[in-house]
Amino acid sequence: MLNFGPKNDVFFDLLEQEANNLYSGAKAFLELMENYTDVEKKFDAIQEIEHKGDAITRQIMEKLNSSFITPIERDDISALAFTIDEVLDIITGVADRCVLYRIGSVTPEMLALSKAMEGAAAVIVKLLHALRDLKYERIQELTRSMKQWELESDQIYRRAVAKLLNDENVDPIHVIKWKEIYEKLEDGVDFCEDVSNLVEGVVLKNA
Repeated sequence: MLNFGPKNDVFFDLLEQEANNLYSGAKAFLELMENYTDVEKKFDAIQEIEHKGDAITRQIMEKLNSSFITPIERDDISALAFTIDEVLDIITGVADRCVLYRIGSVTPEMLALSKAMEGAAAVIVKLLHALRDLKYERIQELTRSMKQWELESDQIYRRAVAKLLNDENVDPIHVIKWKEIYEKLEDGVDFCEDVSNLVEGVVLKNA
């Protein structure tokens, strides 16, 4: 059974904070893609969100190290924290590459992947809330929703890479840059699905 109590609620509070912060980062990145101006300034804002996420992750780990009893297994708490953090790291990394690679404009595929990332991040927020409330049916529903985002992002990625590789007039350096960006965004959605699977596994183990 899950070990709920006033002292243990802090872990769910922190995980929900981390999920909400991730969504803020995904939303900020999507807004950058939809209005591709002031890129460096918007990257700085995304990086600030990432720093906040890092601080929440550290807080979770410090709390784990100082707590004798946890509501769910320690490994599950740390896995959730680090996987959510990894998604935000990926988002920030792609925004950074937009600056470093001097990306002049956004492709339709990059925008579509960004929308999938934002959608998957929104599901994570709902999943972490459902974990607290032990709503397994709700978690199953959200897991299916996450799978749809993952499938969509995979399809977008495959089309994007095929488009790059089949264009004989494209500069090879251009191909390398964009393939990396597409891969990172698709990886981010994959990590979102990992969070979904972790949440489902936690509830099954503690039912």
